[in-house]
Formats: sequence, structure tokens, C-alpha cells
Amino acid sequence: MRHMLSASLPTATKIFEYGADTATLIGAQRATVDARDGRATAGTVSGDIIDAFASDLQTPEKIAALRAEAPRAQRFLVSSQNPIRHWIGAFHPASVVTFLRDPVERVASNYRMHVRQKRFTGSFAEFYESRDQINVQCRQLSGLDLRHLGFVGLFEFMPDMVRALSRHLGVELRMRHDNGAGRSPRPTIDQATRTRILALNEDDLCLYNHVKANLDYFTDHRGRGPDISSRLARGKVYRTGDGSLRGWALAHDPSQLATIEVRVGGHAVQRCYADQFLPWLKKVTPHGVGGFEVSLPAGLAGKGPVRVMIVGTEKDLEGSPLSV
Repeated sequence: MRHMLSASLPTATKIFEYGADTATLIGAQRATVDARDGRATAGTVSGDIIDAFASDLQTPEKIAALRAEAPRAQRFLVSSQNPIRHWIGAFHPASVVTFLRDPVERVASNYRMHVRQKRFTGSFAEFYESRDQINVQCRQLSGLDLRHLGFVGLFEFMPDMVRALSRHLGVELRMRHDNGAGRSPRPTIDQATRTRILALNEDDLCLYNHVKANLDYFTDHRGRGPDISSRLARGKVYRTGDGSLRGWALAHDPSQLATIEVRVGGHAVQRCYADQFLPWLKKVTPHGVGGFEVSLPAGLAGKGPVRVMIVGTEKDLEGSPLSV
């Protein structure tokens, strides 16, 4: 999945936590950037790859510093094995994409990967009975409200999930198959083994079944009804020297990225998410995400003032309306 996303987001700075060989898997972008001691400016050039194992990005503070040093509009693609809460101090929950897998299939796949890549020599039973292989998916998502995440898909529903994720991101993802387990033989799983694995991973099974029963909801963030209070939603807009509009906006519901709408003469002429990281916003929101920048289309002169608001509030941001 990370390689499909990487190919579809070529200008994003990629941060990978899958080992030092990750960069070599993306043939067109092999530059591995050393961001030690927080000196991450070299890693913010469009298209760079940052090896998070080799660089010093192991604390929320370092991650926030990396985003703070990057250009305001720079996009990031993070592929991590750390729990999501590790990154949430500098990324909005709505930007998270994650996939769950049937608990038995996850254990079997992870076992094959450990045998091939980590030279695991124990039995399959020893592997699935080990504590670090139990309820892994719940532990990765612990401390988060699942409803706040942007996209939660199921591996077993490929390739439909790729099409759903393409709609969610607004980019065309091309299906590809990368099997980390390689040609390692699949372990034998009889009914007794399956029952035991499911019993050990009861929390993961409940999580999987909950998402499966509500899959349309978890794969359609834009279709979820916004919970926005026009009284509490807030933000500010101003015009830049080149004529574009820049500002910040926060929805009342912390699970929602504020959607900015620009209106001229009562008609919407532009929309965008307030999804840029602004360091100072961490004083008022945990993730520091809420900035936006939007270019106005040509030919608006004489058509009335420009109004900028959060979708669903009918309330102008501070600084709006503006003259064309």
C-alpha cells in the first residue's frame, strides 16, 4: 500500500519506518535523507525519502519540528509501524489511512515475514502464542477514537478498497502486489489452531467485525455528516502579496478537518481543506493542523466581495469578506 501511495503522491516527502532498505524499493526516488538532531530541512525537498530508523524522528517533538521546518504547503506521506498516537501530535487524525486484516490471516502473514526476513526459527504455535503477536491491531490504534480517522479499510476487500481509497484521496491509485512474506511456506491452520488464534486475538476480532459491519462509514470520510457548531468554529483569512488567500480554520468537532469555501456573488468558486501544519496552532489544538492557502480563479473582478467560511457554518472567517 505504501508503494501505491508513494507513486501517486510524487511530490510528498516520504517518511518510512520499515528499515534502511525501504528507499531502494522505490526505484525513482532513492534519496535517503539523514535528519539527525532535528536538522530536517534537507528532508523537506519535494519527493525526498526519510528513513525514520536512521534519522532522529523517534519522538513527537522531533516529528513536529520536521513539519515546522518544512514549507507550509509541503505534503508528507508517513508509513509507520509505530502506534498512530506516535504521529498524531503533528498530523490530523482525519489524514490517517489504515487497513485491518482478518486476525488469523494477519498472524499467518506476519509469521511468514518473520521466518523470511527476521530468521525466526520457532514453531507457528510459539509465534502466535507470543505476547507481541496478540491483538496487534488494537494496540496500534489504542488511545484513538476510530471515528476520527480518515479511512479504515479491510485487506480482504481488495481491490475494492483501492478504488475507495482513490476516491477518498482524490488520486488514482494503481493496484500492485508486494508480499513481504515472499515465498515462505504458509503454516498449516486447522480448525483448532484457528479457534485458538481467534481466542487470543478477541479484541482484534471485535474491531475487525465492527469495521466490516460499518465499512461504508469508515471508508467515506467526506460522506460523514459534519458536527460543526457555527458559534464555536473559528478561523482567520487574509490576502497574500500574490493575490491568493491564506489563513487558518478549526472546526468545532476535532475529528473533522475544516473545509474552506470561497464564495463570490453567492456562488462557491473554490474549496479546500484546512490541512496545513502551523506550529503555533499546537497551542490551541493537539495536532497543529488547520492552515490553508487557496488561489482565486481569474475573472472575479466586479462580481462582488469574496467571502471565506467553513462549510456548514454560514459564518465568515475573521477578515472576510474581502474585496477582489
